[in-house]
Amino acid sequence: MMDARIASELIGQIWTIGLNRPDKRNALDGLMFDALANSLRLAQGDERVRCVLLHGTDESFCSGHDTAAFAALWPQADDGAVRRCIAAFAEQPKPLIAAVNGAAVGFGATMLLHADWVVAGESAIFRFPFSDLGIVPEAGATALLARRIGDLAARDWLMSGRAITASEALQRRFVSRVVPDADVRAVANDYARRLAAKSPNALQTTRRLILDGATLPAKEAIEREFFHLNAFIPACIRRPIPHG
Repeated sequence: MMDARIASELIGQIWTIGLNRPDKRNALDGLMFDALANSLRLAQGDERVRCVLLHGTDESFCSGHDTAAFAALWPQADDGAVRRCIAAFAEQPKPLIAAVNGAAVGFGATMLLHADWVVAGESAIFRFPFSDLGIVPEAGATALLARRIGDLAARDWLMSGRAITASEALQRRFVSRVVPDADVRAVANDYARRLAAKSPNALQTTRRLILDGATLPAKEAIEREFFHLNAFIPACIRRPIPHG
């Protein structure tokens, strides 16, 4: 099922997904969760797609769940829209770039933990308001946030629910870069184009090695790298290696 509030298009080799529900600060209801999951799966299965770029509107990235839809969405069945959406993020093999303007709250913040590169506008604000709602985080945030920003900072962000500025998010390495608000989309597009120009097989394999390596002993990670190097290098030496 698709939804007009999730706008997807292939631009060159970049699958661009736009959240477009500005009157609700791009809050996601059941149909939008379902459409977002489907869009991510389409990117996953399309060989033309080298990179995925996710953005919101100029005023807001995503304010998370539409709380008015909680009663219709929860408890989540095994095939529920929220479960499907989170799985689509977690299982996306292709590089994922996020362009964040305005608020990234709740699921709008936790989905960023599945991105490989996040560019934020100077006025962007991040919040994990789960404790204020009397619930727990989702999208793997209780495991992934500490890996990205450190244990104590993750405890603070997830338990306090306080607002995090773009500058603090950059300092803690939750985001990759902070730029003027008007430049966010252009900077994200430029980075996505650079990744899309690289070997898709090499990038996707590297991405998987990084994700798996977060919980592996170094010795096992080394062996996995050798396995893939033995497959990649013979093919590389049969063709010129690009420079730059």
